[in-house]
Amino acid sequence: MLKIESISKKFVGNDFYSLKDVNMEINKGEIVGLIGRNGAGKSTLMKLMAKSLKPTSGLITYNGIDIHSKDNVLTDFGIMIDPVFYPEMSVIDNLKFYLRLHGKEELFSNIEPTLKLVELWEARNRKPKGFSFGMKQRTALAIALVAEPDFLILDEPTNHLDIDSKEVLEDALIDFDGTLLFVSHDRYFINRVATKVLEISEKGSTLYLGDYDYYLEKKAELEEMERLKAEEAQEKTVAIVEKAPANDYQAQKANQKELRKLTRRIAEIENQLEEIEAREEAINQAMLATNDAVELVDLQKELDDLTEQQENLILEWEELSEQVEG
Repeated sequence: MLKIESISKKFVGNDFYSLKDVNMEINKGEIVGLIGRNGAGKSTLMKLMAKSLKPTSGLITYNGIDIHSKDNVLTDFGIMIDPVFYPEMSVIDNLKFYLRLHGKEELFSNIEPTLKLVELWEARNRKPKGFSFGMKQRTALAIALVAEPDFLILDEPTNHLDIDSKEVLEDALIDFDGTLLFVSHDRYFINRVATKVLEISEKGSTLYLGDYDYYLEKKAELEEMERLKAEEAQEKTVAIVEKAPANDYQAQKANQKELRKLTRRIAEIENQLEEIEAREEAINQAMLATNDAVELVDLQKELDDLTEQQENLILEWEELSEQVEG
């Protein structure tokens, strides 16, 4: 069992949390879809679970052991977050090296069906350094799957797969005997594969015990309850104001000035987010169009920087919006 207890992450130099107070338990055999708006901290959580980041506070345990307290706790994991492989080795040699590294040479027979699953069998003797971003991602997915792990962590596993390959992957993951945590924006994929949905937000996390349709239904119910509570509170506030004497004129002016300032900043952030999204789309198209390794590294670095800016802006937007609404 994997258990996440009050996990939070604040990066050095930031005065806000990129991930705050997330709690979850994943039992053997469960398939959990991780969802949330851009900047909510999904990637941060997965990197914490993969031990590429350390938490600011909180605890992640696997079978009762703190994963950050010792090495080799995640030997039974298959992880695909960022494409990680040796670019100067062929695809097939990457998979063989990975299996040898984990002492699983007896699973060499898995290489062919795994590469066929991710549509890389014909490219098995090519080096990933010249691959498109999509082919690099599929190489990383193959490495995550080939060793028959007990626990899979996958980030957008259906990206760059055609419809037939998606269906084959869905069937394979449904039949997977282990545990799976994945991030996806593919609603159909989440609906077909997930047994639970975990939503990450700036307020923490909420676990829904069903597929994506169940999540939408329950979330709508919760939002309706919150709306009714807000209306009731507003009615009480109006009643109190109507009974009270007029507020001080200067205080009202100060409040209105602050509100205008917040509103202007929110508009600025929204414009910046639109510019970032447009640039991200341009970068993704550029990465698909080039095989130049140096250019791909530069583009990926720019994309990472933009993602971090985007997350920071979204958090600021949410905080300011709460102040305006409050």
